[in-house]
Amino acid sequence: MIFSNMRLHKRLYLTLGILIALIFLVGEWSLWQSAQINKRVNNIYTQEVIPLESISHLKGALYRIRDRTLRLIDAKDREEIEHHKKIINEQLTRINSEVDKYDNTRLSKEEKTELQDFRINLQQYLKIIEQKVYPKLLSESETNLETTLYKNAIHEFREAREALNRLSEYQINRAKLRYEHSQNIFQTQTIIVQFIILILIVVSLYFARNLMQSIIKPINEINSVLKKISHKDFSSNIQISSKDEFGEISQMLNKNIKLLQSTFKELAHLVNYDHLTSLPNRKMFQEEIDKCLKRCDGTPEKFAVMFIDVDNFKQVNDVYGHTVGDQLLEILAKRMQVHIRKNDIIARLGGDEFAILIHNIKNQTVAGNIANKILDSLQKPIYIDGHSIFTSVSIGIYTSNSEHLSREEILSYADVAMYAAKNSGKAQYVFFNKHMHQKIEGETRLENDLREALEHKEFELYFQPIVEPKQETIYGIETLLRWRKNGKMITPDKFIAKLESNGMILEVTYWMIEEVFKMLQSTKYKGVVSINLSILQFFDEKLLPYLREMLNKYKEVIPHNIHFEITESAFAKNNDLVYSMMELIKKEGFLFSLDDFGTGYSSLSYIKDYPIHTIKIDKKFVDNLLDDSQADALFEGIIFLANKLNLTIVVEGVEDLPTLQFVTKNNNVKIQGYYFYQPMPKNEFEALLT
Repeated sequence: MIFSNMRLHKRLYLTLGILIALIFLVGEWSLWQSAQINKRVNNIYTQEVIPLESISHLKGALYRIRDRTLRLIDAKDREEIEHHKKIINEQLTRINSEVDKYDNTRLSKEEKTELQDFRINLQQYLKIIEQKVYPKLLSESETNLETTLYKNAIHEFREAREALNRLSEYQINRAKLRYEHSQNIFQTQTIIVQFIILILIVVSLYFARNLMQSIIKPINEINSVLKKISHKDFSSNIQISSKDEFGEISQMLNKNIKLLQSTFKELAHLVNYDHLTSLPNRKMFQEEIDKCLKRCDGTPEKFAVMFIDVDNFKQVNDVYGHTVGDQLLEILAKRMQVHIRKNDIIARLGGDEFAILIHNIKNQTVAGNIANKILDSLQKPIYIDGHSIFTSVSIGIYTSNSEHLSREEILSYADVAMYAAKNSGKAQYVFFNKHMHQKIEGETRLENDLREALEHKEFELYFQPIVEPKQETIYGIETLLRWRKNGKMITPDKFIAKLESNGMILEVTYWMIEEVFKMLQSTKYKGVVSINLSILQFFDEKLLPYLREMLNKYKEVIPHNIHFEITESAFAKNNDLVYSMMELIKKEGFLFSLDDFGTGYSSLSYIKDYPIHTIKIDKKFVDNLLDDSQADALFEGIIFLANKLNLTIVVEGVEDLPTLQFVTKNNNVKIQGYYFYQPMPKNEFEALLT
């Protein structure tokens, strides 16, 4: 416990200190053992080697005495005898010295006895020499002296030598015993050293294990929690209570985990709930539908989905501002929330769109009753910042049946029903039905066919000439789009709206523009060519660069000959952007025509404020001229105003002579209609030019 609470660096120092201390103790013990071994070697040298050396010296001296004794017999004179006697005395002195030295070692009782026998035998040998050999030297024959020497003296010599041999055997045996004893001691000490090393290893492993555990365990704990965090599981904290660095790290991480828990709760709320109304958002609503579909699968339980859109909400924002609009949405959310059941879910999908998921209904009447309550609650005015605001909602309802539909299909069906409610007059609810389903299938099929038409190049360009009636010459042409599918021609009223709604009109228009440029370059046609532009084109940043690219690519084309036709609906949204884009296109040399004049918003300010070159009076307006005096007067007024503004006038839809005569009477107008030309394919128009 104390070890685990120590600081990490202190644990490291402690472990290293213990290991160093153990190594030091083992080293000191080894030095002591070495000293003991050295001492034992000295003892062996003193007790074994020195005695053996002494015995060896004694033997040598003994043999030298014997040799000199034998040489005495051969001595020729007194001087030589004295010389031999001197050497014998020297060797005797050495023997006495070696005996004394040997006697000072630790001898056993037997060794002392043998040493004493050696002394006696040596003395007897010397006594015989002194008494029986010395006196008779030079006086008796060698034979007598040899007899005395070999009979008496040599016997004592041999006894003395045997005594020394036995002493050598004693020393050799003692050395063997000491060697065996030393070996036993060495083996014992080896075992002790191995045991101590084993203890050292065990102790080292123990401290190393504790140290590693004190590091690895916290790391594993931290890693485990961090892995959970990486999988968005913030339920665990790091359980490290030590007071070391890991404890500090864990405390810091736990604080951050708590902060992350709080942050992710807030993020989860932001991800799943609308910040304005605090209702579930689109994501959460879709998840709830998925849960409902899973729960109801294979069961008779039914549910309903309402798609709710606030009527005329844009007008509220435009008149009162977005702050009031946001407050209105909050109030609407609270009013609608009152009328749903506890288990039902209301969500804000975005903007002014809401949706309700109604669980466990017996029939669609339940959903209808809730929708009626919501509509009734909005009959009363809503007061915001002193403003009295009347509003309503349009509700589309899808009720489940035996069909297995996806979440996207269900929301789509409810959305379709909501638009049906809007188209029926707003402030009401409409249930989705099979007719709507067929309409959706048809629109989906049409969209897929249009995409295939683009890919397979099924679109064709037709041209309808615009005529100068007085000379009956071609003033210009209008470029028209046709679709030939499986050999059958499909008119624009069947597919242009769908191209507009899905944005494919952009790609189609760019294709039309380049085809017109190609035709003008190849035919050298110098008349006016008009091309219809969608309102979406003005919001596409690619339009202006594309036109410049076409002018660079087809350098013989004169931009003033190309008129872009726009309808009055183009001015209904973001007038400033439309005006700016028109001015930029005009600077490139292109001109603009106002198409369908007299059928749309018909604001005269458009032809005054915008760079309009030509107005085209719509066929619907022309059809009533012969029978409606007011239409006649209005037509004359338009012609007069256009002339004053120096605008070119094209009258569309002229199909008979009386109409032609009426519109051209005293009027300088251009004529477009079946009376002169019907729309024709490109090859026919090119043939017409030749």
